[in-house]
Amino acid sequence: MQIRTLIPLAMMLSTSIGAFACASPTEPDEELFAEDRCTEEGVQCSAFGRQNYQNRPPAYELGNGTTTPTLKVIYQGTAGWQPIDLEFNPRSPRELWVVNYATSHVTVLTNPGSTQQTMTTRQFRDPAYSHYMYKPAGIAMGARHPVYKQLWAVCGDNDAAYNQHMGPTLYSADTNLFGTQNYETGLGSHLDMLHSTPYCRGISWGGQGNQYWVFNSVAKALDFYDFKNDHGPGNTDHSDGVVRRYWNNQLKGVNNVMSGVALNTDDKKIYVADTGNKRILVLDPTQGQPVAPFGGTEYIAERRYFEAPLKTVVPASAGLQQPTGLEVSGGLAFVSDAATSKIHAFKITDGSLVRTFDTGLPAGSLAGINFGPDGKIWLVDRRQARILRIDP
Repeated sequence: MQIRTLIPLAMMLSTSIGAFACASPTEPDEELFAEDRCTEEGVQCSAFGRQNYQNRPPAYELGNGTTTPTLKVIYQGTAGWQPIDLEFNPRSPRELWVVNYATSHVTVLTNPGSTQQTMTTRQFRDPAYSHYMYKPAGIAMGARHPVYKQLWAVCGDNDAAYNQHMGPTLYSADTNLFGTQNYETGLGSHLDMLHSTPYCRGISWGGQGNQYWVFNSVAKALDFYDFKNDHGPGNTDHSDGVVRRYWNNQLKGVNNVMSGVALNTDDKKIYVADTGNKRILVLDPTQGQPVAPFGGTEYIAERRYFEAPLKTVVPASAGLQQPTGLEVSGGLAFVSDAATSKIHAFKITDGSLVRTFDTGLPAGSLAGINFGPDGKIWLVDRRQARILRIDP
């Protein structure tokens, strides 16, 4: 395996110490959300999914079976920050957003991997990160807001001072807003937060609006969140929020390992890396049936258990040790394994293994993976604080 390095040419630390004006924005002249960003002209829904794979070798993103892909170092970060997940901005595809587990920072890379343009790197952290994005386990780009532009969500692998008042947080990808302080409330730049998932280990956009799915390692469940309308930067009104819990007590997390959650835009189903049970599962949300409500720490519109079939896509017998990063597109589930530092491609129809790529990295290096706008697989090297790309 060859490893090549592209060193970033510029790096700037943004402390975002300027005040954020809390005046009401100009009234938008459009709907709050597009029904589905997949239907928006010029927007890549899955940010970005497999590309041109039909006439190529099976799972070509991991190689063609005869030659070894190149593992290219795109960015060398700061030692100890532990990048854990990454995703391209679907409306600004030259932006790669990375969340760092150890520092709760977000790293934004512009033009990553480009030899034609200077790559700029900026670091952001919400002033109120200790509650809203402490030890982030994943990042998920979502819908577009007419004022706050591209939205995204994150969830934290913690329990907020032992009261389990944690859950996913909604933010804007507008870097003039994210990381600023609302000085009226002191609650930073978050746009919304709901509180029923302490020790969250993974997150995915739900496919429309402010809907997200997260891995709940305490309830051993998959939680669905809908923020509905956000409450604005640094505010606190959660009354329209919805939380639904699926597969209660049927999942198993592993401490210090993310459990990837992925929306497959082809079949509209949610795929889950059930890390502790060494398998990949799939949920069809249309089969969910409401049952009993469950309690929480805040007043919201709905908090309820849902029942739905649990279907195994890749069983434990397939040999996964600690499935962690997960992307599903074009009929395949791409899974990174934190224990073995291998990336596997499985057919989602029968769970059969198509191809494996061994990164050769030490155990504990792999976490989130994602497809870039180039159709290649991008990944984090958590131990060495690097962003990598597989060039098949």
